[in-house]
Amino acid sequence: MSATSSDDVLYAAGDGVAAITLNRPEKLNALRIETYEALIVALREAGDDERVGVVTIRGAGRAFCAGGDIDMAQSVLTSEHEARRHFFGRMIEVSKLVLALDKPVVCAVHGACVGGGAELITFADLVLAGESAFFLFNGAEIGGGNWWGATQLLPLLVGIRRAEEMLYLSRRVEAAEAERIGLVTRVVPDDELAGAVDEACARILDLSEDGLRLTKAGIRSTKELLLASLAAGAEMNVSALAKPGLHDAFAAFLDGRAMSWRDLRAGARS
Repeated sequence: MSATSSDDVLYAAGDGVAAITLNRPEKLNALRIETYEALIVALREAGDDERVGVVTIRGAGRAFCAGGDIDMAQSVLTSEHEARRHFFGRMIEVSKLVLALDKPVVCAVHGACVGGGAELITFADLVLAGESAFFLFNGAEIGGGNWWGATQLLPLLVGIRRAEEMLYLSRRVEAAEAERIGLVTRVVPDDELAGAVDEACARILDLSEDGLRLTKAGIRSTKELLLASLAAGAEMNVSALAKPGLHDAFAAFLDGRAMSWRDLRAGARS
């Protein structure tokens, strides 16, 4: 058994399974740059460990992930251009590592799976969800693009029209619907989620490593074609946040001075 931990992410490996846990339960596992850095370390460790045959990602506490950390978002907003580019580059590195792993990645989702958390699961190979899970791609609501997986991989998972509805309306999707439309693999009662993940991992470890490696390589090639625009999407966000109009409006949203973009537009006209 090997174990590595940081303030944001726990990592443990044993019996063929590498378990990665988002570990900011007091913040509903909101993502910040330290989280992405820790995920990069954990994913690399899992990839380099020949004893690991499957990787799991889950969240500690009441939720899988509530999206981006508000304090982090404010910091990114006020940072210099290169610092913003570095931040978005860390996000891209996480997604590349999940795709590059030659072993399946299984996400276990309960509670909120929002924003960056919802986009993270689009890169996984299997997503098992508890009945309490709900999903929200809310980039258009908070003023950033849903570019980290959502605009590329969400249409592949649920279809273009359904993806457009979810993104343009920033619509919350409950677990049962997420299973029906193909966003998640399977939904189980919350108290059965851990067992369902263990069962899936055990089955994966029973299969041929070479067969799994070849299968993932084939599926990865399809995903990577769609992800060719990922860096371009990151650069659009870096540039957009430098524009005074969006910068000021986003700051007002984060500070709680506006509850919606409708409020912001009304204020601009008054």
